[in-house]
Amino acid sequence: MEKHSARAKRRFALGLLTAALLCGQQLFSQAFAEQLEAFPKDDIFFTNTDAQFILKIPKVSPSDVQTELPNFPDGAIFNSSKKSDYIDNDGIAGTEVDLWFTFRQTGSYAFPPLAVYVKGRRQPVKFKPVEVYENPRTILPRMIVAFDDGETISADAKKTPTITLESDKAARFTVYLQYALQAQQFAWNIPKDSLFVEVKRYAEMNKSRRSSDFSTEKIPVASFEWTPFADGVTTLPEIKMMATAYSGRSVYLSTPECVVTIVPQKKDAKAGAPSQEESAYAYAWSEAADGAKAKKASGSTPFDCAEIAQLRSLERRSFFNLRKVRAERIAAERAVGIQSSENEANYCLFFIIIGANGLLLLLALVFALCKKRFEAAVIAVAALGMVFFSALAANVVLKRYGVLVGGEISPIPEDSAITKSAVNGGSRVQIKEEVQGWYYIVYNENGGWIKKENIAIIK
Repeated sequence: MEKHSARAKRRFALGLLTAALLCGQQLFSQAFAEQLEAFPKDDIFFTNTDAQFILKIPKVSPSDVQTELPNFPDGAIFNSSKKSDYIDNDGIAGTEVDLWFTFRQTGSYAFPPLAVYVKGRRQPVKFKPVEVYENPRTILPRMIVAFDDGETISADAKKTPTITLESDKAARFTVYLQYALQAQQFAWNIPKDSLFVEVKRYAEMNKSRRSSDFSTEKIPVASFEWTPFADGVTTLPEIKMMATAYSGRSVYLSTPECVVTIVPQKKDAKAGAPSQEESAYAYAWSEAADGAKAKKASGSTPFDCAEIAQLRSLERRSFFNLRKVRAERIAAERAVGIQSSENEANYCLFFIIIGANGLLLLLALVFALCKKRFEAAVIAVAALGMVFFSALAANVVLKRYGVLVGGEISPIPEDSAITKSAVNGGSRVQIKEEVQGWYYIVYNENGGWIKKENIAIIK
């Protein structure tokens, strides 16, 4: 009886030991599997290039390791794999498994677990998820507009985005550049029926980068404050940029397409709106009026402004007495308080350039008919240069200008506009548009509407 009892105790103890060993082995295998993960060699992968994953198994020789590949998602193509020995910094040896893929499409990839057999025991090993981007040799820079309220507009949107803004309420946004080495040029046009101010220009846009240092980081270019005044449907203000792509190519960028709906501001917000004298629109014009470039005197009369416009018209058409007419115009402006202003483009000089261009083309044709090819080629090149200068001159001469007689600048071509700014006469302004008794003018980078009778046209 005692022998039977002792035998049962030994069997029970042996069973407990076996169970403990199996449990320990299972826990060890689970912990061993959890610490194994196939890591991407690079932080960023690109389409149509080799992408490498690395799996390191410590304290195991390559002969004891076998792998079984899962089914990979569409767009990921398995190329090859290799096993090799490795020794880490602590002197511990193991097996390194390298796997190479090619990605045909951009996007996020999460592979199924890799089946790894270590000394015959199967261990599922996870792949670290990766993001695949377009190849830098083909990817193009893009402009991103991010509003302070979190709305982001970019050109790669699947459908045209839409946003809603309130009239007479400032909306701030920042322009970013992505997938580019450098921003070469940056400019913007003043939108109509609104106040548009550049708040900050960032230095990061001009920093040169190497083509090997690819980054998905968005580079801030400039921040703006936009206050639309007219209700309705419009687009984002036109912002233009020239950027250098990673391929070295210069790419022209413009504001992403977006439908902007301007709605009336809420009544409670309007109740606290600044008065006409305190409004940002009035401030922008009053600040321009006090600028050193054109100091307007309050004592100028409509007759003085009409005389200045007439002298400027003569300045455009004079040739032999151009210097005299220009001196008279400057004296008339200084009499009303304008100390500095731009000269008028001269029509006579423009026509001389056009005539010289025609003469060069005629000479090139004559030499060509006389079979003097070298002389004809030289004159033809000179003629092409004159064509370029003619185009530049035409761009200056054909712009329409006038002289402010006085009056009020309005954000919209209506007498009922809430926000207006009074201006003094005598200053030269550019006329951009004409609508039913109103001119849209630009002066000192500010735009607005003014009645026709308050502008003396420079002819």
